[in-house]
Amino acid sequence: MTDLVVIAGASSEIGRAIAVSFAGRGMHVRLWGRDVARLDAAASACMDAGAASAQPTVVDVRDGAALHAAADGVLKEGGRLTAVVWAAGVFQWGRFDTVDESLMNDVLSTTFTAAATTARLFLPALVAHAPSTFVFVGSGAGRQAYPDNAAYVAAKHGLRGLAEALHLDVCDEGVTVSVISAGLVNAGAGSLAPAARTHASALLRPEDIARAVEFVVDSPANVCPTEIVLRPATRHA
Repeated sequence: MTDLVVIAGASSEIGRAIAVSFAGRGMHVRLWGRDVARLDAAASACMDAGAASAQPTVVDVRDGAALHAAADGVLKEGGRLTAVVWAAGVFQWGRFDTVDESLMNDVLSTTFTAAATTARLFLPALVAHAPSTFVFVGSGAGRQAYPDNAAYVAAKHGLRGLAEALHLDVCDEGVTVSVISAGLVNAGAGSLAPAARTHASALLRPEDIARAVEFVVDSPANVCPTEIVLRPATRHA
């Protein structure tokens, strides 16, 4: 039976690194994202890394119908769903009472609500194909609050709580649920942070997140790393 892996947010640098990591294991990777060009580039990188197949699918995860359709497409392939990784999310700066409401809703829906919906859609198949894994790419913002970042902090706190609760729901059925709580990564919005300009080499890299996902997937059946906390090695970052 074909082993399938789904990476939501595969058009991001972190999502692409995770996808390439699975591709190197000869897996069939299914890549979700909004940016066609970046998705195609990720699929090509996956094939170069040794993927059995790499299928990019343009999915706006804020669209519930599109999300259901994408999940249904994966499930209809009839393969064994080995792992799902949620690496999608968006960022917004600004004091909460001044930020644009539509952007606030975008942060909440993309970073948390769509993640919860995706988990709900795939959990039955993950249980059926256990041992299997669902990994959420979280953030240090899921463990502490920061100013001018309320929507993102709320979404990442919700994601961490969701992961902990889902672990309790399915841990006895062979499904590992984990969250990677990463500090500042020199990618995406993180590359715009002041520390990225002054201590870029000290920041986490997308490949560091991919290695953490690998650790979760490779953990033996009697071990569930429910949360992995990654931080830059220097306090200046």
